Amino acid sequence: MSNSSKVETEEDVQMIKEYTLLPILLDMLARDMEELKVYKDKIVYNHILFYLREVEMAIYPELQRLKSKMKQREIKVIHTEMNALGINVEYKVRGYIHHFTMLRSLVKAELMTTLMNMRGELR
Repeated sequence: MSNSSKVETEEDVQMIKEYTLLPILLDMLARDMEELKVYKDKIVYNHILFYLREVEMAIYPELQRLKSKMKQREIKVIHTEMNALGINVEYKVRGYIHHFTMLRSLVKAELMTTLMNMRGELR
């Protein structure tokens, strides 16, 4: 299917999903790093903090790559709303507006999968 097609592809939706989830993961990492400060006197603290910062630094280039690819494919996230049930995303693919919703449990599962994949890439 060509990029000029008005129909969204599975790859388009996957990019939007990743582009939506990565900032949430960044927020979670920042929150967790802050909460871990109560353990700063523990020997494992610096090791865990180093790993979390490594993951954090790996997310930024990935976001840039996704943003660039989305621009090439004429994809734009218009609005993202988080609520108690999950995430609602409104986006535009080559001029047509679409929506998707991810329940909180799916967001959590996707973020855990992303973290595990990144862990393998960082080794």
